[in-house]
Amino acid sequence: MSFSKRAAVLGSIGLALLAGAAPAMASKPSGCRRCTSADTTAPAIAFSSPAAGSTVGATVTASGNASDNAAVSYVDVAVDGGGWQRTSGTSSWSAPIAGLSTGSHTLTAQATDTSGNTSATSVAVTVAGDTTAPSVAISSPAAGSTVSGTVTVSGSAADNSSLTAVDVQVDGGTWNRASGTASWTWGWSTTALANGTHTLTARATDSAGNATTASRSVNVSNSAPAPTPTPTSTAPNTQGSWVSPEGVTINVNSAGPWTINQIYSILKANAYQLDLVGPHLTINVQDTYASQTSASATSSGGTYTDYSATIYLKGVNSTFATAPDSQETHEYGHAWTRYHLYMTQQGQWGPYLNERWSSSDGSTTLATDSRTGTSYTWDPAEIIADDYRLLFGTSAAQANGDLNSYIIDPRQQPGLKNWFLTTFGA
Repeated sequence: MSFSKRAAVLGSIGLALLAGAAPAMASKPSGCRRCTSADTTAPAIAFSSPAAGSTVGATVTASGNASDNAAVSYVDVAVDGGGWQRTSGTSSWSAPIAGLSTGSHTLTAQATDTSGNTSATSVAVTVAGDTTAPSVAISSPAAGSTVSGTVTVSGSAADNSSLTAVDVQVDGGTWNRASGTASWTWGWSTTALANGTHTLTARATDSAGNATTASRSVNVSNSAPAPTPTPTSTAPNTQGSWVSPEGVTINVNSAGPWTINQIYSILKANAYQLDLVGPHLTINVQDTYASQTSASATSSGGTYTDYSATIYLKGVNSTFATAPDSQETHEYGHAWTRYHLYMTQQGQWGPYLNERWSSSDGSTTLATDSRTGTSYTWDPAEIIADDYRLLFGTSAAQANGDLNSYIIDPRQQPGLKNWFLTTFGA
């Protein structure tokens, strides 16, 4: 079509429109099917517990209900505008909240529906400081009873919040940590006490530091100890070889000034249970090997027998030459602890590793400390030998510090010496 003809056609259409005529068009539907609108209705939420303005403990369970025109997806709670904690349940929800400090706090609950709409509500509560002391009782031994030897002291304790410790003392002395809290026990060796009446006191302490005590008197009656046998000979003040009355073989062959009498005198002053360990022990004072202890036992069917130990003391140019009491007692600590490791504990380190603290508050033990076994000073065999030196040695033996200064001094760990006496070395 030529330009003039197209213009003529367009012109006729324009005239038709001006005249009110409309081109033919498809008819518009009179209604719509499946028409939807977005859900903008927020859910409803409310607390049922704790009540607004109430006083609660450090641990509280927040609970309530929520509803929505469609469905509630989840409910969260927060404390003082902190992080959200997902609750259990939706239409009926709850969540434990722990560790609230003393003072005022705002608890907020927020419901979210399946469309993402949210609604929140809050309650203010007050956390009162725990001033309620725990209860504690001694159940055994009975008040006024007569005891002897090693006695198991036991009892119970309870608290409105949480117990952290039960300790026991005798006659107002050092507090010793008991095993357990709600049901507790403590091994008491009465052999070092004079016969007569003694007072046992148990103390329970809760997480807020509240404490209470309970006491009872018992009678100690131990038979008189057998007299110490008179040695058939005295240790010679010379070098050479000699067997002590306890069965210890002492060999002294050194360029240093050491005599059998010097070695035996240090041993006698520091060797707990020498009558028990002595028949299995040899001490060699020489100049070839560094001071050390070797020990062994025969195992048959899971039972250890035939224990033997040899202590080597380097007589010259050594720690022993400058600090003989400390070194000899440390090495006897190896011999004594290895004896009980094999013969009493049947080769199991676990009881000691679980008992021995590496933190001052007892929150970490050698069994749970990743440093245990990583170096000489973290070797359990070395730590336990030094524990022996510091717990059983004379003041001269305790000199020269601690082998591992990173862990609590064994003398500062409540109940440790008693544990060695009544459990490990029983």
